[in-house]
Amino acid sequence: MTAPRFFLEMWRLSLFKNQYFIQLSFLSNDETLNLILMKKNKNSLVWQITEGGQNPSYILGTMHVRDARAFQFEHLFYEKILNCEAFATEFNLDDIQNQTDFTLSMSNDLQLQNIIKPKTFAKISRVVEQKMGLPLVHFNNLKPIIVTNMLTESVLSSDRLMSLDETLWRFASENGRILRGIETFEEQVEILNKMSLDEQIKGLKDLASNFSKFRKQLLNMTRLYEQADILKLYKVAKKTAKGNRRLLLYDRNHIMAQRIADMSREMSLCTAIGAGHLAGQKGVLNLMKKKGFAVKPVFG
Repeated sequence: MTAPRFFLEMWRLSLFKNQYFIQLSFLSNDETLNLILMKKNKNSLVWQITEGGQNPSYILGTMHVRDARAFQFEHLFYEKILNCEAFATEFNLDDIQNQTDFTLSMSNDLQLQNIIKPKTFAKISRVVEQKMGLPLVHFNNLKPIIVTNMLTESVLSSDRLMSLDETLWRFASENGRILRGIETFEEQVEILNKMSLDEQIKGLKDLASNFSKFRKQLLNMTRLYEQADILKLYKVAKKTAKGNRRLLLYDRNHIMAQRIADMSREMSLCTAIGAGHLAGQKGVLNLMKKKGFAVKPVFG
């Protein structure tokens, strides 16, 4: 696997199920009302958006993984792609092939064994070797979040050759759809760069210390996705580590909603984004309503 493709797998995985996500203990009154209103519309990973007399566009909630359980709505997704002129993912997946100026590694003077305390390093290394077959020193120059995402991926199966998003992208391309990216690849790399090494190390340490618990939480998220329960996925995704909620969710939701609105006003658009971005007061669906779009679930 090339470095750009490896980065795509790892980074897109983290944006859906970052290791910091935990269950909400409470919601504000406004958020509770919003969830109640959405609950009446039942569960769906496909949402139609319309404005005025334009042809409908669609927003799909995806999971950025190769696990077969993420593909159960595959044919419904195909149907909506064929209903539209253009297809978009979080960023243009063709652009990744041309990227040579990013790195998965830390600067030359930094290594994991030098920035993590020896006892902690040994503990993490045992988990890494157990799950991935290689000791942590083998990944000594990688950024901590990349190692974390490699451990995360080890929980799920790799039943397909490509992730769900890549599969949909290829289908859209083969069927002559215009291909777009909601964000740029550079914007997503910048998000990674804004996460401090201390935050990344803490995430890796927490994951290694509580791997069994994390595994249960991740498998529970997968079950919620199978049930198309975007409300509960929202609850899981919202409570992130301090400082990362806005970075990973809220700011990106606003950017995605605005660009989806702009693109869908130009042509009918089918958009695939991580399911954790859909619901909630600050979720993409509610933001689309605020921009004047009619939003309704699609079942099938």
